[in-house]
Amino acid sequence: MENLLDEDRICYCIGVTKGEITKAIDEGADSLEAIREATKACTGSDCKNTNPLKRCCSKEIKKLLEGERKMEKNVFKTAEGAKIAFTGAVAKQQIITMVENCSTGNCECMSDETREKISNIEVAGEDGNVELKLTGDVTKEELEEALERSKVLNDK
Repeated sequence: MENLLDEDRICYCIGVTKGEITKAIDEGADSLEAIREATKACTGSDCKNTNPLKRCCSKEIKKLLEGERKMEKNVFKTAEGAKIAFTGAVAKQQIITMVENCSTGNCECMSDETREKISNIEVAGEDGNVELKLTGDVTKEELEEALERSKVLNDK
């Protein structure tokens, strides 16, 4: 995908280009359905007959979606403890799973000492914009290190 130019076609049935799809992603399209709505790309099986590679455009669009979207993790110190803002390619359930693993000791990302400093964890938001609020005397650096070691976040 990285070798394609913006003017190269992705969806051959409608003639939608890589540039049009990338623009839709930049403007917030984050699924095949959203790409279809924004660009009119078929994202079905029709391209299989017109695409020189004999495959549907949805595979290429998925690659663009995965390549363009990355998870951003920003840690902030608060009066009560800390806040972690996850944006981009993040599912709320992914963060809930991470918290559950941490709460039950089923992770290796955080030391017992750091874990004991945290008295409460709350998950808020929705896919693409999730916030984790931690209550306790934990440092920004401790949390950043834990995020780097998290298998739930980094084994994708």
